[in-house]
Amino acid sequence: MRGASVVGVWSRWALHADAVVDVLGSHGLRVVVVDDPWTHPGVLVAEAVMPEDVALVAQRAKGEHPTVVWGGTLPVPKVAALRAAGAAAYVPMLEHPRELVGVVTDVVAGVAVAWGESRLPTSGLTARERTVARAYLVEHAEWGRSQVARHLGISENTLKVHIANIRTKAGHRGTHTREGLRRALIVRGELDESADRLSF
Repeated sequence: MRGASVVGVWSRWALHADAVVDVLGSHGLRVVVVDDPWTHPGVLVAEAVMPEDVALVAQRAKGEHPTVVWGGTLPVPKVAALRAAGAAAYVPMLEHPRELVGVVTDVVAGVAVAWGESRLPTSGLTARERTVARAYLVEHAEWGRSQVARHLGISENTLKVHIANIRTKAGHRGTHTREGLRRALIVRGELDESADRLSF
């Protein structure tokens, strides 16, 4: 059991790290911000969104130092790459903070965290919803709703209904903006890789 160890939190963005420390610390975990994620001996919560972060996870796994990857809304293939590199778990930023607390608590206690797609919705988009999502979120993301509706040959009200249905299937947390919805759909495999600006 690793319960006595201090959990390290690392992010390239100090405010992100501080927020995670506050959340974990408020639930009784011993936690500190670390400057060097490569050398932290205990469990590390790392905001890993860059290509070199996979190497960080792999190096820590070789030394049997667990890494919980937090943040971003990474697509399934990139989550799989982190898992293959030896990450103990991945918690997307769309999850409620208590999900991160639960995962980190389990990893600190030496409990294996289940991987898979249990957090992803079971109902996918229809073919029409995929067309609408692609037009609204990728191909014509700079256009207003009325322009996108005209392009699709539907009314703006019909477009709004489609968007509401897409948002429901994607999950409402973090999807109130176009970018948030786009990223949520990429994570769930509903939009292809060409819609993603992150690349491992």
